[in-house]
Amino acid sequence: MRLTRSVLAFGAFLLVAAGGAVPAEAQTGAVRGRVVSQATDQPIADVVIEFVGTNRTVRSGANGEYEFINVPIGRVTLRASMIGFAAQTVEVNVAAGLAATVDFVLRPVVISLDAFVVTATGEKRVREVANVITTLDAAKAVEEVAPPSLASLIQGRSPGVQIINSSGTTGTGTKVRIRGSSSISLSNEPLLVVDGVRVDNRQNDIGFVTGGQTISRINDFNPDDIESIEIVKGPSAAALYGTAAANGVIVVTTKRGRVGAPVWNAYVEQGIIREANQYPDNYRGLDDSGSTCRLAQVSAGSCTQAELQTSNPLESKTTSPFKTGRRQQYGLNVAGGSSQVQYYVSGEWEVENGVYGLPQQTQDSILEFRDEIPDFALNPNRLKRGSVRANLNALLGEKATLNVSSGYVSADIGLPQNDNNVMGMLPSGYFGSSDSTDNGGWGFFTPEEVFFVEGKQQIERFTNSLNLNWHPTTWLEGRATVGADFANKSDIRFQATGSGPNFANYLEGFRVSDKTNTYSYTVDLGATAYLRLSNRLSSKTSAGFQYFRNNREQVETTGQVLPPGAGSQKSASDQFIDEDFIDTKTVGTFFEQQFGFDDRLFVTGAIRGDDNSAFGQDFDFTVYPKLGISYLAVENPGGVLDNLRFRGAWGASGQQPGTNDAEKSYTGISFVEGGEELAGVTINNPGNTALKPERSSEIEVGFESGLFGGRLGVDFTYYRRKTTDALVQRQLAPSLGLGQQRWENIGETLNWGFEAGVNAAIVRSPMFSWNLGLTGSTNTNKLIELGEGVEPIVFQGGRQKHQEDYPMGSYWQEPFTFEDANGDGIITVDELTIGDTTEFMGYARPRYEAALYNSIDIGGRFRISGLLDYRGGHKLHNFTEAFRCRMNVCRGLSDPAAPLDEQARAQTQKASVQTVAGFLEPGWFLKLRELSFTFFAPDSWARVLGADRVSLTVSGRNLLTITDYTGVDPEVQGGTGNFGSLDFLTQPQVRYWTARLQLTF
Repeated sequence: MRLTRSVLAFGAFLLVAAGGAVPAEAQTGAVRGRVVSQATDQPIADVVIEFVGTNRTVRSGANGEYEFINVPIGRVTLRASMIGFAAQTVEVNVAAGLAATVDFVLRPVVISLDAFVVTATGEKRVREVANVITTLDAAKAVEEVAPPSLASLIQGRSPGVQIINSSGTTGTGTKVRIRGSSSISLSNEPLLVVDGVRVDNRQNDIGFVTGGQTISRINDFNPDDIESIEIVKGPSAAALYGTAAANGVIVVTTKRGRVGAPVWNAYVEQGIIREANQYPDNYRGLDDSGSTCRLAQVSAGSCTQAELQTSNPLESKTTSPFKTGRRQQYGLNVAGGSSQVQYYVSGEWEVENGVYGLPQQTQDSILEFRDEIPDFALNPNRLKRGSVRANLNALLGEKATLNVSSGYVSADIGLPQNDNNVMGMLPSGYFGSSDSTDNGGWGFFTPEEVFFVEGKQQIERFTNSLNLNWHPTTWLEGRATVGADFANKSDIRFQATGSGPNFANYLEGFRVSDKTNTYSYTVDLGATAYLRLSNRLSSKTSAGFQYFRNNREQVETTGQVLPPGAGSQKSASDQFIDEDFIDTKTVGTFFEQQFGFDDRLFVTGAIRGDDNSAFGQDFDFTVYPKLGISYLAVENPGGVLDNLRFRGAWGASGQQPGTNDAEKSYTGISFVEGGEELAGVTINNPGNTALKPERSSEIEVGFESGLFGGRLGVDFTYYRRKTTDALVQRQLAPSLGLGQQRWENIGETLNWGFEAGVNAAIVRSPMFSWNLGLTGSTNTNKLIELGEGVEPIVFQGGRQKHQEDYPMGSYWQEPFTFEDANGDGIITVDELTIGDTTEFMGYARPRYEAALYNSIDIGGRFRISGLLDYRGGHKLHNFTEAFRCRMNVCRGLSDPAAPLDEQARAQTQKASVQTVAGFLEPGWFLKLRELSFTFFAPDSWARVLGADRVSLTVSGRNLLTITDYTGVDPEVQGGTGNFGSLDFLTQPQVRYWTARLQLTF
């Protein structure tokens, strides 16, 4: 019934609006021209040319040319705008049957208030939007540094957006956090929208055990196909995106066709990947007889240390599992079209072999008793991915445009055993022997054992959208977007009988298969009416209806004890099967009203209502309001104060509960009565009929200003987000006879902070230009309430906690002090004082972030760009080193030269009450994230290759790290949980060097 009322209301709006339509002009003309840069006199592609006073726009082609057809006769106004340039407005007289010429010369600026951004109600100019929306020029970033993934394209380029890498292993994914984390129990990942369609953005999408490495669906999308990325940062901006948008929205727009002759782009990329990190030695003190003699024994007088023995199988040339990885990429795309139809078609093939592989000496010994080594053992960490895309834009008569977007990707990802995993490669090295002659120094298993366990994921994904824009009059626009995101994923983990690690019964062979199909559907209908109420007052009214459905089908099968040579589950002696099914639907409607005064003051109010299938049956409907104001206080193009805009917004959004959290469910049991075994059922989930979405409300205020003729830009934002009705599991009263927990809306969290940016064109001339960008952000979060009677939520072995009045997921441990009481230069357990209660130790995620971007262009022939990335204000649990001390191989237990504080923290792992407080280290770091050098060949060189333009880019990634952290890499964030933060046996970030040759013809 609610769905029916929503559809009828929306239909009534369209009928009323269409009823006011006026006949089109009987006679029309055309306007055409060219857009160039004032600084270089070069044509600019993808500039939006707007027919002012209407909803009509076109974009310039690769040669900067554009054309408006069916333009009413008389005097009309056109405005050209683009990010990075000041808008230019021109009036022209249009005669019937003739084409007028209007050329634009755009002045480069660092703040563009008339550029268009994508919102939930369609495109708007920046000056109209009351929120900060970060727009990333993806095409430019790819040209400069060729980032290997979509997540790396975003990293360091937007204040308040944190990319948390799960591992440096090829093919692994990331967590994305926008303005911190708000939900205790639900995902804190942002919504991902590609060409108007919601797509799967699952962060931990892997169906076999790897120890902690994850794969993220955000990286399925090819960066070379992306035109722009817009980041909507919070509920105040994302209210109209509805339920699921509380964590922000990443809006991806893929490349489109351009008016003009076909423009082909071909690129070839080759690169190497190096493990440049330094791994710790394994230590052991020995006495004259070769027996173990650690510092505590020396202090007790029970032995005299004669030798400090060290070994490092991860660094040894003969045993190291690390090799030089290889990366290669080949791509071809073409864009072109007429004023009626434009197209963009692309294809890409990518292969990346990570830094893991069998040492040559090991390969030689294996081939002595095997004919060949399987590829998955030679290259246990690999990525093969192919993608194609076809986008089409077409004019349908005089009043409608059709945009079709289709993308397909097929990938094969191989992951080695690692992380928190006894069969992992790094654990065997970290916990190995100090004697290199003892099993090569390895601890649990050797490379030839670990790498003979195959783990791989294969995925095929098809994402498509169809968008129809209809403008029956100059003041009314209707739009409809329908699309779907389909994914077919297969995860395989396989160990053949007689090979691999001798752990549990694994030598008897096993195969695990996890097959998952995911379907996401989008229907988005909307209409906007543009009215000029007076010479100074304008109105924009929008309404819409949306429907989303997410469906996930999963089947996992396991076969154990395989016959020799068998690889199929059907031949296994022991077979198991499990399946899961998830289906979630959302229906929403929205209404937005905006008033503009003198094109400088804009006031916007909006409301959205949603219903979701995951809501409890006693909860009917949720409403999200929004209110914003944008005021352009100064507009003085070319002046010392070029422009100054103030903005403020308040809004709400939400997150739905888990699909079945509200439903009561049962599970089968067996019991014995009267000596007979009987079947029965018991409650699996007690359910909650009143369950509703978490609700996040946010206020955001800020300003941006352009200075010195557009050469300097400054922006600042303050935000405060409160999440209420947060989902928490409460223990039910024993009197109910269940003894279980159920989900309830009883929690409350708070996030607040600042975001700032400075962008400067320090030098701007045809022969030399220098652009600099500096961004920074802070985030403070607090758990306000868990709910009456709910105990603090402890996880990560008691090291992290959700505690009221403290940051979510913060570190808690017993503090300790030490004193070298006997002055022998050795700290022993009895010289420690360990507290009897845990205390707050610090944030587990960075509170502060900053990035410095530089780009220097020399004579149009050379370009140098770089990105420095800083994070700090937090601690990181160096659990790797703590566990090494428990395994008796850390330096602090055996080396007399080890500092006293290092000895003391090592001894805390030997105490009767262990504390890891000494291993909660400052996690700040500064990384040279990117550095690239590009050479643009002279036209004469390009013509030799039959091209119009040739460039060569050499780029590096993760080139330098400055930090106080004593572990291998402070950026490591192992684990798959929402808040879990630790460095435990996870592959650190690796170093990339790539060279890309690009030809345009």
